[in-house]
Amino acid sequence: MKIRQLILLATALSTLALGGCGSRVVTDTTSFYKPEFKREGSISVVAAEAKQNRSLEFEHYKARFEKKLAKVGYQVKKQPQQAEYLAVVTYGIDNGKTSQVTTPLYGQTGGGTTYNSGTVYSGGQSASYSNTSYSMPTYGVVGSVSSQRTTYSRAIALDIVEAKSFIQGEPVVLLESRAKSSGRCSQIVEVFDEMLQSMFDDFPGVSGRSRRTQVDADANC
Repeated sequence: MKIRQLILLATALSTLALGGCGSRVVTDTTSFYKPEFKREGSISVVAAEAKQNRSLEFEHYKARFEKKLAKVGYQVKKQPQQAEYLAVVTYGIDNGKTSQVTTPLYGQTGGGTTYNSGTVYSGGQSASYSNTSYSMPTYGVVGSVSSQRTTYSRAIALDIVEAKSFIQGEPVVLLESRAKSSGRCSQIVEVFDEMLQSMFDDFPGVSGRSRRTQVDADANC
C-alpha cells in the first residue's frame, strides 16, 4: 500500500475516533413497576424540579414526552390538577471522560509485483536485463495512530406517580424508567429524541429487566 494511501487511512480512522457521532445511539433502558400499573388514564408531564417547569428547554422535552405517552394509551392533560397521574421527568449529562485511543493501520506487508533490472558484464562485454515477478500479497498492521476521545454519559428518567399522592407529599410511584447512553455528543438535546424513542420502545418492557436499543441518529455533535 502506498504511503499516500496510508496517510489517507490514518486520517479517516482518526476522524472516526475523534469526530463523527456515529450513525446510531445505543441506549440501555430499565423499568420497574407495580402490578397495578396501567397504560391508561389521564396524565400530565411535570419536571422533577419545580423551577424547570418554566424553562423553554423543558417545554421542548415535555412535548416529546406527551406524544410518546399519548401513543401508548394515556390521555394527556396540560394541567396537573386535571390528571390522574403525573409523569415526573428529569434528564442530564455528565462532564465527559477523556481517554487515549490507539487505532491500528493496515496495509500491504509483502508480496505483489517486483521489478528487477541491471547489467551483466562478461568477457569485456555487457548486457542489460529486466524481469518482473509476482507473488501473492500479504497484509497486516503497518503502524498506528493515536488520538483522544471524550465520552459523555447521558440519562433520562421517568416516574409515573398517582397525582393525588404527589400533591399530598407522599408520592405513590407506579413506574420507574431509566434510559442511559454514552457517546461523544456533549449536548443531550442532540440525542434526546433517540434515547426517548428507546425508552418507549416496547414500553414499559419487562419489570426489572434491562433492554438495549439502537436508533439511527442524525446528531450534530
